[in-house]
Amino acid sequence: MSPLQAWSLLYGHGDEANLQVIREIRLPRLLSAALIGLALSTAGYLLQKLSRNQLADPYLTGVSSGAALGVAAAILIGLDLSLVPLIALMGGAATSLLVIVLSSRGGGSTASVSIPRLLLSGIALSSIASAAINLVMPVFGTQTMAQGLSLWLLGGLSGRNWSELLPAACYTLPALAVALMSSKQLRLLSLGEETAASLGLDVRKSQLVILSSAITLTAGAVSLSGLVGFVGLIGPHLARRFVPQGERLQLAASALCGCILTLAADLGARIILPGQELPLGSLMAVAGGPIFIYLLSKSLDQVVER
Repeated sequence: MSPLQAWSLLYGHGDEANLQVIREIRLPRLLSAALIGLALSTAGYLLQKLSRNQLADPYLTGVSSGAALGVAAAILIGLDLSLVPLIALMGGAATSLLVIVLSSRGGGSTASVSIPRLLLSGIALSSIASAAINLVMPVFGTQTMAQGLSLWLLGGLSGRNWSELLPAACYTLPALAVALMSSKQLRLLSLGEETAASLGLDVRKSQLVILSSAITLTAGAVSLSGLVGFVGLIGPHLARRFVPQGERLQLAASALCGCILTLAADLGARIILPGQELPLGSLMAVAGGPIFIYLLSKSLDQVVER
């Protein structure tokens, strides 16, 4: 079906069966991919600005591992598959809340969140959750359960419909709005906590608001697609190439780059092998891994030069 035919179908001109395919299968999947790219890339930008580290990634906050552990528990106790996105969101949010608690330092009005400690706590909890899944699933689960969880962990958008997309959009889009309104705070925090505080910024409050936004965006994406990595790393880097300055413009550009990146990856997952769909998460890992290695080597070269 050509793009012109698909467009005319949306206005009610054409075969009813094809119209149903467009409205109930293709359009929800298209919007799901766009939402996931938007959420992960924006979350990646927020974390990179907060940590002042361009290698920071949304999954380092522990969201993905918490979501995976929640889904594993849901599968083990036999919950309905329609509840999997909600369980993933709850698991990711719970893990991220624990990460924030572990990364808090100080007390009272001087309390703040240590970004390096947050990233390290996220990595540690991710390892624990992954180990728990690997230990519990073979012992208490069946082979069918293990296969179902493995497919979800690989990431993908096959079969996504309006009933899964709309709930994810309800908490992802408000988090995006909060992120866009936090551009001034991001600019001040990127100067350092002490400098930001001297300029009148409530550092702890700003950090928690921005982190909550990043966590909600990541949890929403994970609940909808499973584990799709590297979007939050690559999207902000592409955005900074096109928009060198201005946090609000860079946020919008990151969201747009994430959308385009995920849409292109999902298209590739469906057409690279005719009659077979590749896992979206694995495809992104193959494409994003070399880029991450390049960025890492570039960062190490800068450290050596200094």
